[in-house]
Amino acid sequence: MLAAGLALALVGCGDDSEPKKPEAAPTENTYPVYAATMNPVEAAMTFVPETATTLAVTDYDEVKSLFGLEDITSRSSPADQSDLWGRADKEAAQVSGGLLRDVDQRLRDKYAWGAADVIWEARFTGGGKDGFVIKVADRVKPGHAIKAGVGPLKGATFDPETHVITKHTVTPDAANWASQETMLAVAGGPATSTYVVKGCAEGGPKEKTRLAPVEAYSVEFGGGLATLRLGEDRDDLFVRLKLGDRDAAYKKVFTHGVADPSTGRIGFRVTNPVTAAALVTSEPVPFAVCD
Repeated sequence: MLAAGLALALVGCGDDSEPKKPEAAPTENTYPVYAATMNPVEAAMTFVPETATTLAVTDYDEVKSLFGLEDITSRSSPADQSDLWGRADKEAAQVSGGLLRDVDQRLRDKYAWGAADVIWEARFTGGGKDGFVIKVADRVKPGHAIKAGVGPLKGATFDPETHVITKHTVTPDAANWASQETMLAVAGGPATSTYVVKGCAEGGPKEKTRLAPVEAYSVEFGGGLATLRLGEDRDDLFVRLKLGDRDAAYKKVFTHGVADPSTGRIGFRVTNPVTAAALVTSEPVPFAVCD
């Protein structure tokens, strides 16, 4: 059973065998733009400025499905919504942090929608202004809340055609992460949440280990599994696994690592998805360092 679980992790939390380019309609400058057929990570990348350094994506449809609570929305009973968030906070990796959770009650009371109507969300940092992308359910009309400047929605923009709320995102005529092959190579597939970093993690080994360069990496979560992606054809993954064993916090949470050099992935079981998500978003990932 353990081997089967790790095999699933290496396939990826979303069962994709290799990175896929977004099916995007090019602008006149050929930069990819958002399309409804994209998975959340690919979709988010079309909004992220090329100078950004991190991207954190949480798919709340996937989070709900973990607990069989797919039908929960802001129209559900307070008890059902409380059950969703209580379980999510204790059991699910949410690398983006829940952008609207702090203003959920206000949104529900005054604007008839809330955090439970978020399909997926993404937060990016670095390279200037931090920003976000929030995909909401079709019935949601967030215009009044945005105009009122509710919490993080102050200064945001809503596109009624795509049902996407954005803030400090790139314009369609500018380069974005989806136009960069190195970022697409680690985008992965459908997952509970995915954390993507441009460049390598800090804190490389003191001794020379002949690690191959890292242009970008991601950590993808799905249930009790995690997948680290570094790009295809890596001959240093087994060394990287040993480096991870030196970090007590990671060794405790990321267990039973299995490497696949041809796809550049390492699959893990995670003992606690919440702790694992907190680690990768707050501490250097030892499996992705550089010499």
